[in-house]
Amino acid sequence: VVDALCNVVSASPAKAATAVVLQADRELQPWIAKNDDQGQKMWRINQRIVKLIVELMRNHDIPESLVIVASASDLLLRATDGMLVDGEACTLPQLELLEATARAVQPVLEWGESGLAVVDGLSNLLKCRLPATTRCLSHPSAHVRALSISVLRNILQSNPKLEINGIHGPYFSISVIDWHTDIEKCLTWEAHSQLARGMPIHFLDTAAKELGCN
Repeated sequence: VVDALCNVVSASPAKAATAVVLQADRELQPWIAKNDDQGQKMWRINQRIVKLIVELMRNHDIPESLVIVASASDLLLRATDGMLVDGEACTLPQLELLEATARAVQPVLEWGESGLAVVDGLSNLLKCRLPATTRCLSHPSAHVRALSISVLRNILQSNPKLEINGIHGPYFSISVIDWHTDIEKCLTWEAHSQLARGMPIHFLDTAAKELGCN
């Protein structure tokens, strides 16, 4: 079923969004480390589901599709609830989803007032997963670390603020998240955690410099 939905997404993203969300909600399993065949099968299904969601999230030109996916907040949280479970196979697809989410913020803001609720949902997901994303900066995999930096960089570049001309003049309909401060706090917390465990923090130092954080 998941493979069939992949083909549908490519052909007609807007029509596929509802089907993908419903099917994903039924089939997505907890990201639990398992070494048996059943566990590996479960992970493969999860990876395919997340790939589908990422494809839909990247379709910025199709509002109907993106609205449906972004509104599935519980599904998005479940899809990114195991970033630190085990290895690249689990972590990379979830980081790719967060990266696609961060990159979707600015295009959605261009929709105008109709995009505000969508941006709120996207921003809430990013904020919820910010600590886990920061922890991935210390991951032994260079690929995971690089993708984590990319996610955080895209979050910094997103600006969930939109000025709308209302009856009484311009106003901002959604709150502004100080991503720079939040990321710096997470970096500081992770550094303290690593040092407390006797672990090096040179990966964190490198990431902080790349992101322009103290």
